[in-house]
Order: sequence, then C-alpha cells, then structure tokens
Amino acid sequence: MGIALRSSDKLFFIRSIIAFSVATCFFVFIGILLWEWTDLEKSWIILILLVTSLLIGYLIVSYTLSSLFKTNRFLDILLKDTLHELNIPLSVINANLQMLQADEQDVKKLKRLERIELASKDLYALYKEVDYYIKKEIQEDVREKFYLDELVKTVVQKQKEMANGVDIFYNVLHVELFADKHGLAKVISNLVHNALKYNQNHNPLHIFQEEDTLIIKDQGIGMSEAELFLAFNRYYQVDTTKEGYGIGLSLVKAYCDEFKIAMRINSQKNVGTEVILDIAYLLNKK
Repeated sequence: MGIALRSSDKLFFIRSIIAFSVATCFFVFIGILLWEWTDLEKSWIILILLVTSLLIGYLIVSYTLSSLFKTNRFLDILLKDTLHELNIPLSVINANLQMLQADEQDVKKLKRLERIELASKDLYALYKEVDYYIKKEIQEDVREKFYLDELVKTVVQKQKEMANGVDIFYNVLHVELFADKHGLAKVISNLVHNALKYNQNHNPLHIFQEEDTLIIKDQGIGMSEAELFLAFNRYYQVDTTKEGYGIGLSLVKAYCDEFKIAMRINSQKNVGTEVILDIAYLLNKK
C-alpha cells in the first residue's frame, strides 16, 4: 500500500528531484570545463567547485524547503489560534455547569451534570497537554515553582480511578521544586501506572521520599536483568498482553535526562520493582 502524501509534501518531493537533478548537471558541467579548458591550478579548481557546491546547496535547500516551511508556519499559527479560542468555550461550559449544579436538586440530573463536568475536565486536560507541547516545541522555559507533595497527591488521585482496588500510599515532604511541573507529573504518573498495570494480588503501591530522592515501590511481577536492560527501549513491553504501546518508560528516561534527574531501578522477578528518582537538582534551594 502506497503512502498518501499531502499536496505540500508532493510539491516538496518534486521540487527536490528537479533542483537536485539540475544542480548535479550544472556542477558536473562546470567541473569538466574548469578541469579541461582552463590553466588554473588543480587546488584552485577544487576550491572553486567547493564554494560553488556550498552556494548551490544553500539555494537548493532554500528553494525545496520553502513550501514546507510555509505549511508548517500556517499549521503553527492555526494550532495556536485554535488552542487560544478553545479556552473560551471551556470557561463558559464550566461557569454554566457550576450554576446548574447549584440550582439542581434532582439526583439523576446531578449525576448527568457530573458526567459533563468530568468530560469537561478531560477536555481541559487535553488543552493543557497541547499547550505544554507547543511551549516545549518553541523552547519556552516551562519550569515553575510548585510543591512535591501537592503534585504527588494530584497524580495519585487521578491514578486511583484506574487502580482497581489497589491501595496507593504516599508520604512526601512539602518541599518546593523549580522544574517542569507537567513533565514531572507525567513521569510520576507513568511510573505509577506501570506499577498498577503489572501489580499482582492487589498488593499496595508506595510512594515516599528519602532525603533528595523520590521512590515508587511496588510488589508486582518485577523484571529480570534482561528485561530491565530493555526496559527503556521505545515500544518494549514486559508483557505484551497488557494495554499500552511500551513508550512510557522511554518518555520517563527522556525527561530525566533533560532535567538531570538520576534514575535507578531495582527489580526482582515475582518480587517487585523500586524506581528511585534523584530530585536534588529540582529542589528550589533558597
């Protein structure tokens, strides 16, 4: 099955072929003329060809990529404008929901309004997710001050909805961090989600702090040394029958590398896994 190309991609592809073909023919022709029909030294000829090739290369790249840059700029503006406009109806929905919930007494109707509220929160979470990645893409500093215990509490509350009766205990200090809050929340969320996914016998999950380290410990199926070696590979899964695509730990590793968080994993088959995050670099030490 062939790959369907957008019109801008087709134009880029055709332009690239034409420009490269013309440039190659021109470069070879000039090279032959200089080599055979001039009295210049060979070193000068090579220098002229090198400078010419760099100039032609620049012109080719500028010409072939112009349509792609134009499309990307258009999509970037469209995405940012749409994202900005999306925030307005979300605010209207939430404001009206609060008024309806305040005046409503019927239990069934209140449950329906609660479902609408949950859907609205999910939509807002998607909005924040896209906003976060746009800021990351344009290399905006996404770091902010926040408290570790409040972040962990928020993550745990969300994960409890899919915990299937598994208890999640946490004991984290009220310490201030200066970091990418959204990214760190995704790291902890991914680690907790994995611990829940590979849980066995409904054993509890523990999140706690020891000095400058944050530890997520479970009593799940664990990993062998061979599996632990592959754990951070993108799309790798210990158990392929479980849901997901095997990208969670690779995202965790990428975030930790970017923000200088040393991470260690201790795991034993059929005993459990302990993930240790050194958050010393994130602590807002005044």
